Amino acid sequence: MTKAKVFLKEQKTLVILVLFCVFTSIFIPGFLTGSNLINVLVQVSIYGITACGMTFAIISGEFDLSVGSTMALTGLLCVMLEPKIGQAGAILFALGAAALIGLVNGFLIAKCGISSFIVTIGMQYIIKGAALRISDGKPVQSQSSWFQNIGNSSVLGIPVMVLIMVICVLITGYVLRQTRFGRNVYTIGGSREVAHFSGVKVVRDKTMVFVIASLTAAIAGVLNASRLNTGSAAHGDTLALSVITGTVIGGTSLSGGIGSIGKTMSGILLLNVLSNALDIMRVYSYYQTAIRGLLLVAIIAFESYQSYKNNNY
Repeated sequence: MTKAKVFLKEQKTLVILVLFCVFTSIFIPGFLTGSNLINVLVQVSIYGITACGMTFAIISGEFDLSVGSTMALTGLLCVMLEPKIGQAGAILFALGAAALIGLVNGFLIAKCGISSFIVTIGMQYIIKGAALRISDGKPVQSQSSWFQNIGNSSVLGIPVMVLIMVICVLITGYVLRQTRFGRNVYTIGGSREVAHFSGVKVVRDKTMVFVIASLTAAIAGVLNASRLNTGSAAHGDTLALSVITGTVIGGTSLSGGIGSIGKTMSGILLLNVLSNALDIMRVYSYYQTAIRGLLLVAIIAFESYQSYKNNNY
């Protein structure tokens, strides 16, 4: 197999992304403008930061459906607690709450052996209910200009949210490829039994995966609330679907053991560029949600077919 074919096979999502951007810039006026590209990157940052944690989870053979509610709750906590305990205290409290959520998810999944689908969808409803209760179901606006500046400021013309996403991506890539914990995550995703007999502390490492997933969702929640200057229980309703779809589109296998943050970001970028193009074309948002769902089903079906084909030939 030539190097070109290997590259196309390994980076097919990136190639599709580049081709789609070229096609879109030709046929959709207004796409390839500085303001629109900045807008795409800002939108991507929320999903990209959350996808860093989701990549850990999916590589380990699991996933977290509670990230959207975690994002909403942490944003609300920041806005509501800031007048009482200050900006730094509110952010630290929100991150601590997210870490506790991840710890509970990880314990129930890794230690008790309950399905990640059951645990995280149950946690999603618990967190959603808590967010609705503390806010009385209403958006809460921040009164702090300092908090608002976090998600709306720029450094050398680059939005701070995008810079934070880049930092999260770089850290994720380093941890996955250059640390023992990262290698353990791949081993656990490949085979929990092999990981156990290889001396990997499966329960500890898998629990840590869910803590990371919740923390990245919390960072996204704080930034999103800052950008909008509002906390709301309605934020993040489609976050989990979008992030899982983007991660899987990028090539991270739902069966575990395969994937990388680079491929994940290719999938997240493709999904958001598609959404941006549909926005410019004024396609209704609920159609876009349906398209993301169809993409996820199609990709999972294709992955299942490829797995069946490889196992039978």
